[in-house]
Amino acid sequence: MLAEERRLQLVEWTRKEGRVDAAEAAKKLSVATETVRRDLDVLERRGIVRRVHGGAISQDRLQKEYTIPERENINPDAKARIANAAARFIPERGCIFVDGGTTTEQLAPHLRDKPELLVITNNIRLAARIGDSVTRVHVLSGEMRPATLSTVGSRAAGDLAEWNARVSFLGANGLTNDLRMTAFDADESAVKKVMMRNSEERILLVDRSKFGDTYPATFGHVEELDRVVCDLETDLSDVEALRALDLEVTLA
Repeated sequence: MLAEERRLQLVEWTRKEGRVDAAEAAKKLSVATETVRRDLDVLERRGIVRRVHGGAISQDRLQKEYTIPERENINPDAKARIANAAARFIPERGCIFVDGGTTTEQLAPHLRDKPELLVITNNIRLAARIGDSVTRVHVLSGEMRPATLSTVGSRAAGDLAEWNARVSFLGANGLTNDLRMTAFDADESAVKKVMMRNSEERILLVDRSKFGDTYPATFGHVEELDRVVCDLETDLSDVEALRALDLEVTLA
C-alpha cells in the first residue's frame, strides 16, 4: 500500500470513529507503528487530524457537534456493552440520576419495571423508553437542546438541585489529555455539575472515542468520580491513567 493510500485509510477511520489508535492501525495496515505515527504527523500538518496521546482524532470533532444519528453510529456495540456493564451498579430502590447522551440511553432496558426506583433524567429519549413501565420517572424541566434531546440550562439545574441520588450515571463529549470531562454546551455542563454534586456515587460511561477530545465546557475532573466504565478497546495508557488516580475502571 502506498503512503497516500495509507493516509486516506487513516483519515477514513478517524472520521468514522472520531479517533485512530496508532498501534491498532499499524496492525491493520501491516506496517510499523512508527510509520503510522509519521503518517499522522503529515495529516496533522495538513490540518486533517490532531495528534493526541497514542494516535490522533479527527479535526471535525472539534468543529461541530454530532447529531444523535451520527453519535449512534460511533462505536454502537461498545456503547451497548458499556451500559450492560454499568447496569450492575443500578440499585433496586431509591433515586438515581441519568445524564443525557446516546451511551447513557443504552441503560433503558435495565431501568424498566423497577417499582421502587426513581429515575431523574434530562434525557428525553431515555424517559420515553422507560416511561411506560412501572419505574417512576421524573423528567427535568428546562430548555430542550435539539442536538441531544436533553433538557438543559438554569431551570433544569434548579429542578435537579432539589433532588439527591444514590448514583449518577454520567456521559461526556470528551475527556481531555489531563482527564477533564468536557461538554459541547455550557447549559448541559451546568446540569452535569449538579448531578455530580448531589450524588453519593458518580459513574462515568465513556467509549474509547471520547479520550483525548476537548470541548468548550468543563464540568469536572475524573478524580471527582467513583467509577469509569469504558470499552475493552480503550487505549491501555488511558486506562492506566485512570487507575493511577485510584479510580475503579470497568472494561466492557
